Amino acid sequence: MIRFALLVGEHARDFVVIGGLNPDLLAPEAPVPHQGTTDVDLLFALGFDDVDEASDFAWIDEALAEGGFTSANKWRWDAVLGDAHVRFEFLCDVWDHTADTVPLPGSNAVASKIAGPGAALALPIDRELPVSRAIHADHADAPESVTLRFANLGGYLLAKAAAAVERTLAKDKYDLMYVILYNDGGADAAASAVAFQLDAVGDTASADHIRDAMKRFLDPSGMWAGRFASSMILAGDSAPEEQLRTDAAMGARTFLDRLDTLGV
Repeated sequence: MIRFALLVGEHARDFVVIGGLNPDLLAPEAPVPHQGTTDVDLLFALGFDDVDEASDFAWIDEALAEGGFTSANKWRWDAVLGDAHVRFEFLCDVWDHTADTVPLPGSNAVASKIAGPGAALALPIDRELPVSRAIHADHADAPESVTLRFANLGGYLLAKAAAAVERTLAKDKYDLMYVILYNDGGADAAASAVAFQLDAVGDTASADHIRDAMKRFLDPSGMWAGRFASSMILAGDSAPEEQLRTDAAMGARTFLDRLDTLGV
């Protein structure tokens, strides 16, 4: 992520980071580190009525070329940066566009149109990330740190809930409950953050998605609680599977009760 930020320079503030480092940053109380991937989801705000008002995303092509990125579909890009394989996925939430992808004006890249992540664009958090010695070895003139915009707690949970409901990936269920349970204030604070975010964006569809997702966790013997438990065990958690399933179900119950209290 930092290597890509150095490639794009000042344009590092033109997107919001949803995935990648975010679960670990949002959930510092977790018993084991989050087991993510080297995929990084970058969310773009694409809402213009006139092409003359559209942003110029030509800088994306320059950064992708300099970083040696290649793509088969123009929205998912792969490269080896330093000693890591990195995948960037360009996403947007634009539902007045009929195709599955939305052009990024001025660029050959496109953004995949996915339901629900738009809530993460509101009230992002600026995070300062240190530039490692390994990166300085390749970029001697790199700064000591870079600042990127990350989805806040409520925005991340709303975006992840939409993905968990709309897709079949086990990882989405794990990511969602991991952050709900292990953020600083647990499930109660997670629900409060979601309520605050919903008030900021006024998106009833996002509220429906996260309620739907939480209801699917309520049965500790169900598939969603099981996906969370098995992923935690693979990540190194020593707790019994039954306990992890119960944790997920209780977290979902607490979350929904808090939303009810807040009138969401």
